[in-house]
Amino acid sequence: MAETFDPVLGGQQLAGSDPVMGGLVAVEQALDSPDPKVRIQAIKGALKYGSRGAELVIQAMRNDPNWEVQFAAWETLLEAEDPQHVQVARSYRLPLRQVGDVRARYEAGERDFRWAQLSRADLSGANLSGADLSRANLISAKLSGANLNQAKLSGADLSGAKLWQANLSRADLSRANLNWADLSGANLRGVNLQGSDLHRATLKGTLVSAETQMDPKWRLVWEIVNGQANAKNLSGADLSGADLSGADLSGANLSGTNLSGANLSEAKLWQANLSGADLWQANLSGAELREANLDGTDLRGANLKGAKLSPGWNRFVDLSRAILPDGTIHP
Repeated sequence: MAETFDPVLGGQQLAGSDPVMGGLVAVEQALDSPDPKVRIQAIKGALKYGSRGAELVIQAMRNDPNWEVQFAAWETLLEAEDPQHVQVARSYRLPLRQVGDVRARYEAGERDFRWAQLSRADLSGANLSGADLSRANLISAKLSGANLNQAKLSGADLSGAKLWQANLSRADLSRANLNWADLSGANLRGVNLQGSDLHRATLKGTLVSAETQMDPKWRLVWEIVNGQANAKNLSGADLSGADLSGADLSGANLSGTNLSGANLSEAKLWQANLSGADLWQANLSGAELREANLDGTDLRGANLKGAKLSPGWNRFVDLSRAILPDGTIHP
């Protein structure tokens, strides 16, 4: 009796039997294997067996005890031709990996740390050049002085991370969360920062090259805080959530500019035109605002503690719930 080779298991099936049913049986058997590599191989070919094959992949993504198998299933669905399968993957929160001592594993030759749970990890001065940290949780991680040259950090959560003087040259930080991250003095030459969230991130002193890919908003913020921009005419610009602490914006035209939630503490805004600007919940503590034009400025919830202002500054502004220069809160 003739026999044929099964592409998933490498085993045999009877000639003339239903190839779809035979393939499904092979996939189901492979997914029961104790070897994760066999289960991954089965997952990669399962979608061609229709709804039952998709069901097996989804079950593996949700229930397999091995993270690599879960990831293979998630990636298979994400790259599927059926938009419903893609949506299942996008709506699923893949669990993070517990990776232990990253320094030791890196020194042993490992580079794959995708989806790693590294929140608050102390990796100061660590050599992670070329490591794949895509979608890793690095919230509040200490990475000051770390070597992340050519590292893959796409989609990583680096909110609140300390990256002071880190080497991030040619790293992929696309779609990364860098909210409140300290990047002061970091090397960002050739870095891909497209789609990244840099709200309240410290960009002062960072090294940026023409090859650095940044959204226009954050490129402008970098230019302002590092004295590279003509900051005299910024009327109508979107600088919401930007860290402009200590920036020299004296005499600048900021009329109609969106500065909501921006950090302007200790900023020099002497004689600046802030008429009609949105400074909702902005931090203006200690800012120099004497002779600034504040007509129609929205200062609701703003922090003006210690700010220097000219007499009569509050005639045409909205100060609801703002912290006034003397520290009291406006009703």
